Amino acid sequence: MQLSKLQVSRAVLRQELRGLSGSSALWCLLAALSLLLGYSFMQAVNLFSQASQTALTYPALAGGMNPLEGIFVPTFGAYYLIETLLLPFVIIRLIGQDKQNGTLKLLLQLPLSPATLNLIKLVAMAGVWLLILLPGISTIIVWHGLGGTVYFPEILCLLLGHTLYTLLIICIAMFATAISNSLPTAAMICLATTLGSWVLDFAAGNGGWLGILGNWSFTTRLRQFESGLLSSNSIVYFFGLALFLFISTSIWIHPGRSLHNKLKSLAWAAALLLLVFGAIMQRPAYIDVTENHKHSFNPAATRALKKMQKPLKITIHLTREDGRLYDFEHEILAKLRRIVPHLQVVFSKTQSAGLFGAAEDDNYGLIEYDYAGKHEQSYSNSTQEILPLLYALAGQKVKPDKVLEYTGHPLVTDAGNFQWWFYLILPSAFLFTAWKFR
Repeated sequence: MQLSKLQVSRAVLRQELRGLSGSSALWCLLAALSLLLGYSFMQAVNLFSQASQTALTYPALAGGMNPLEGIFVPTFGAYYLIETLLLPFVIIRLIGQDKQNGTLKLLLQLPLSPATLNLIKLVAMAGVWLLILLPGISTIIVWHGLGGTVYFPEILCLLLGHTLYTLLIICIAMFATAISNSLPTAAMICLATTLGSWVLDFAAGNGGWLGILGNWSFTTRLRQFESGLLSSNSIVYFFGLALFLFISTSIWIHPGRSLHNKLKSLAWAAALLLLVFGAIMQRPAYIDVTENHKHSFNPAATRALKKMQKPLKITIHLTREDGRLYDFEHEILAKLRRIVPHLQVVFSKTQSAGLFGAAEDDNYGLIEYDYAGKHEQSYSNSTQEILPLLYALAGQKVKPDKVLEYTGHPLVTDAGNFQWWFYLILPSAFLFTAWKFR
């Protein structure tokens, strides 16, 4: 009796899951993740508690006590290390051994396309990702049990970012394995790509072509999710790259296709995806999911700024190394880029003589605003001064909406009683499972 494609797909999926469950690398990764995540969580709770003691003494500081920034982002930094450095080896084994032992040639004889076979592997890795998330979910439960606040929109945004980043890492590893003749070569290609992107992150925000590339690094895009900003461009960025690499793997993995045919198919796929996703990214959408709305102006200010339909030109007389530019970028400029329809930012050629010297340019530190033939300027990077200035340029009178003030969530606690969970029970459970499935 001939099996249907669905039955064959299920059989292949079971085989992939069986192969992953017998992978010692996977269970060692989970054990290492538990230890690293537990250490990160303990340190984050300790530092957050120390800062909370000061905030409880001086209530004006309590607004800075945000569990997302103080607990979950540092804790989930362990995931970033695991996803970047260890997970690729598990994925490379998933395809690499099929190539080395001849299983791939047998799989390609099944009534399934290469894309379907790779999709089955992705489904199997999705199950692995759910398993990898278990230690992280336990930190959320422990923090809540200690009396800490969990704002779920922020947590879901953080988890979405790491899920998309993991999807991209999986597809990079799959493609690296497809184009390599050996597993060590595939590992080198994968690590060179991920670590190279990590290095580019240091150039983000600087001028020149290197700074432009840095703004598109994997780490820079992941940081948006960590900060609680849900960006359609970042979602499209991760998903689009992952889809291109998935298609490229499906094209390259078939040994019967000529090199010219593969390169031609890759070029067509790249052009089509660039056209589609490039068009989508022309109209970005943003959602601020943070509890303290740190990525947003007052709702009344947002409505007013969206009505500025003419070009707004901002000329900045600051060097990129100046700390005032960093504050202006994060407090004002980044928000304006998401709100004002036609915003043009110009950096004038200026130099600073240093911390104690006088600037060569008399206008150093000045920020100029031009809109609809009107001109305003200021040395301030404060929201309280700049927003009224923009209202005046647009000829608007804005009364801020009444919103609840974010008072923060300071908490003095001790997570020491849960060391046994992260340092003993979880690693032991994973290692015992590895022994059972060996």
